[in-house]
Amino acid sequence: MFFRYLPAVLICIFALNGPVQADSVDPVFDQIDAIVKTLSGITGLSEKHPVPYGRMSKEQLRHFLNKRIKKTIKPAEIRADELALKMFGLVPPDFDLRKSTVDLMTEQAAAFYDYDAKRLFLLEGSSVQEQTITLAHELAHALADQYFHLDKFMESASSNDDENLARTAVAEGQASWLMIAYDLEKTGRSPIPTPDMIKAFDESDASSLSDYPVLKSSPLYIRQSLLFPYSQGTLFFDAVYRRMGKAAFSYVFTNPPSDTAQVLHPDRYFAHITAAEPELPAISLTAERKEITDGDLGEFDHRVLLEQYLGAPEANNLSPHLRGAEFEIITAGKPRQPVLEYVSQWDSASSAAAFFDAYKRVLRKKWRRCDGSVSDASTFAGTGDDGLFVTHLSGNTVWSVEGLRDTNDWTRLQQPPKAVNAWGMMPPKALASSRSLH
Repeated sequence: MFFRYLPAVLICIFALNGPVQADSVDPVFDQIDAIVKTLSGITGLSEKHPVPYGRMSKEQLRHFLNKRIKKTIKPAEIRADELALKMFGLVPPDFDLRKSTVDLMTEQAAAFYDYDAKRLFLLEGSSVQEQTITLAHELAHALADQYFHLDKFMESASSNDDENLARTAVAEGQASWLMIAYDLEKTGRSPIPTPDMIKAFDESDASSLSDYPVLKSSPLYIRQSLLFPYSQGTLFFDAVYRRMGKAAFSYVFTNPPSDTAQVLHPDRYFAHITAAEPELPAISLTAERKEITDGDLGEFDHRVLLEQYLGAPEANNLSPHLRGAEFEIITAGKPRQPVLEYVSQWDSASSAAAFFDAYKRVLRKKWRRCDGSVSDASTFAGTGDDGLFVTHLSGNTVWSVEGLRDTNDWTRLQQPPKAVNAWGMMPPKALASSRSLH
């Protein structure tokens, strides 16, 4: 995942110290004890202490979000994440990540569980029925927090973008599953959702876009980043529950998935198949380099990138073959123009070749201008909107360097990395011996 603070916003890491109104006679809040009792019966986790609650308005939420982002996230971090999204072509050049996040959360929010202050908040304006279901979701967070400390659960993966999104899917997926289970229980049915119910919940995300104009108009990657923890997280938790029963409510927090591939493919989760960590080529550029940002990319990122430019069928077919990917953005030389370095490792040479072909088409589509002056079975190089680029296929690995300004660097990087200094470096370890899944 390219921007790191959105999962934290999704799961509501909010210190809501602004003006809120708690209403002890609110008919919705009067149901808290009964909802928690039902959730405890389903999960086997009894409430350790009551959950404080309150209300707030949309205006108060917007004010808080702006204040919270300003307080907790450095402007340089937001700019770096925004730059990464733009260089991969996942958002348009004029996209404002900070404003988009505030707009989306203000539109989407119905309730929050603040696991810093250990308080629950409902926003004003929903019907009693809507708020009751929302309460079940947020109280599921509160109950999990009392046992598994959601702040530590999320923070322990903060250095790994893809794992961060996977952990968000655990928290939101479990709470969404329990919301469905609660609704079944209160109507006298078995509190175990059927596969059809889980499928209907997953499909409801896409069908409800028309109700949320800000979300509907957002770039595909932003929409999917918001929906993934709920839709895929619920499917993931359901798979774990059907295998483990009530033990699943604890197991997913004490043994969380390590990446989005495990969320998308629960069989990999149970088999403990983790992502490879291919090494970026240690490129020797003519100008002095300075790092702006770096990170890992998972199956989710590749699936959305491929879907955006090549369509869902090709994305769904190719992305599961990813075994790991890394990126870094640097500046080089006095112009301080950004350069993107990217590497991905695949499960076979044929899968890598298929992605190499797909990525060439992505490059041609993400830029208004893409002149490929070199194009053969292993190298694609030329000029794009960001500057000179070189993309290489080598075995089960694909590299790409985009945004070069020096033609000497560009010419040298067109040589396949077969020997020492071909890329101005020693051969990456990924070439010498690719990391196996463990």
